[in-house]
Amino acid sequence: MYTSGVWIVKEGREDEFARRWQGSADLLALDFPDVKFMLLRDHDNPRRFVSLDEGWRTSEQIDAARSTPDYQNAMAAIWRMLESGDIATLTLVAEVS
Repeated sequence: MYTSGVWIVKEGREDEFARRWQGSADLLALDFPDVKFMLLRDHDNPRRFVSLDEGWRTSEQIDAARSTPDYQNAMAAIWRMLESGDIATLTLVAEVS
């Protein structure tokens, strides 16, 4: 399973957003070492970021991660830096390599 986020960051807060996202991912990685956390920045719109996390075993594991106080506190700080954000839980349906 995967999780993703599409984040539009308030102008001038891009570096702070990336640092806070990294800190949140670092904390989650301690409890979920099999999950790979990635943050991508749009080349043409530097205020737009996409996060992608892969390696979740179940949706219950994702719910458990999102319910931790550390995650909730980190996300509260992140949401204050955003114009908009959207998160999703995804299941792989096709892959080409």
